[in-house]
Amino acid sequence: MFWFVCGAIAGASAVVWAKRTIVTVSEKLTPANIADAITAGLRHSVMAMFDGVMSLIDAYRNREASGPASTSSPMSSSSAAPTRRHNPPRQRTSHR
Repeated sequence: MFWFVCGAIAGASAVVWAKRTIVTVSEKLTPANIADAITAGLRHSVMAMFDGVMSLIDAYRNREASGPASTSSPMSSSSAAPTRRHNPPRQRTSHR
């Protein structure tokens, strides 16, 4: 009798849990909730992209702002000019 009652309680608990889980999932899978989730994801992605672009713009502006300030050093104007560095051209070989 003991094991029968324990099994009945376990079965009833499992049915209640499954029903509650199914109701919760079905409420989340309505078209309105799916559209809200997609909208929230897009909004989050756009805001992250906007923040990234704004940080790049700020970094560029800070670089520009620090550029003229560093050229006002007591060095001569020819040495204060920024030098462009580049890789030398590659030597052509006959096996191309």
